[in-house]
Amino acid sequence: MMSEVQDRPQSLIMKIGMAVVLGGAGALTGYGMARYFESDGAPWPDVLATAMAVALIAVGLMSAVVMATRPSTMPKGCGILQIVVFLLAGAMFLLPMYAPASLAPDMVFGGIAVLLAIQTVANVMLWRRADEMLRQVMAETSAIAFWALQTALFLYAAAERLGLVDTISGWALVGILMAVYLLSSIVASARRGIT
Repeated sequence: MMSEVQDRPQSLIMKIGMAVVLGGAGALTGYGMARYFESDGAPWPDVLATAMAVALIAVGLMSAVVMATRPSTMPKGCGILQIVVFLLAGAMFLLPMYAPASLAPDMVFGGIAVLLAIQTVANVMLWRRADEMLRQVMAETSAIAFWALQTALFLYAAAERLGLVDTISGWALVGILMAVYLLSSIVASARRGIT
């Protein structure tokens, strides 16, 4: 069983229009975030984590809109699970930066661990319910991200060992990992005609 990608083919003008609208929204969001963090003086790993959180939550919300307006375009059995996975991932990026203002760090970490467990279960359920095409996209995304990150990590580690670059924190690395994974997902989806 294969997923239906669209109800009807979109015209080239419609695709270009959507790309312009999404690109404009992304540019405005990026500009607003840059202005906010510039005045705040936040370190770049926090800026990257916030950007990833915004992107993940936006994809989750857009997926919810698509599921509500064009349910036949969502892979069967996966729509809600995909939305949950995206929204939880976005929340987990935001919590370490903003929740400690009102909760103790150990409580925040415990909450993140619970959300990660829920997201892991949702990911396993998503894999089990996915059709062959969606499984291919998921596998290809993982392969692209793995090879890109392995290559980059090796080069960076060698440069760090030689004293050419500074050490990067784990928080920065997870932001980079998610950015590469999202880009890999876009590439893998585009190759299969899922847009």
